[in-house]
Amino acid sequence: MKQEPVKTERKTLHLPVETIQALEKLAARNGTDFSKEVRRAVDENLDPINGVIRQELNAQIKALGNRLAGLINRLTIISAAGYYANIAIIADLIDTDRYSSFEKIEAAARKRALAYANQKNADALHAFADDEEMKKAIRAVKGGGRVDPDV
Repeated sequence: MKQEPVKTERKTLHLPVETIQALEKLAARNGTDFSKEVRRAVDENLDPINGVIRQELNAQIKALGNRLAGLINRLTIISAAGYYANIAIIADLIDTDRYSSFEKIEAAARKRALAYANQKNADALHAFADDEEMKKAIRAVKGGGRVDPDV
């Protein structure tokens, strides 16, 4: 949606050199002109309480978003590791010659979990829901195809 042009009037301002330089840098970084940055700064500072609240909320939301992304990443890895560990344990019960220790089962499960966690969302959901992909994962854990020979 295109914004309608704002009606403006020419005024002369006397600003400190540092303020002018800061506004020029901001305009260059934002791809706008000096006048637009001055208008934005004036608009934001007409109601200083709202500006302070907005800045604080933005900072808090960004910090919480980063924290949530980190937690989701860790939970994905833990969940995928548990999922593949269960497959490995079941496969171990079926084929006792395949794995010689729990550490090897866990290492193989962790590799599969990290590979799963690093997939794009759509690819991961497709692989998780696809019966053929599940059969491939079970074959891989049981010893068929694409498994590390020293596991």
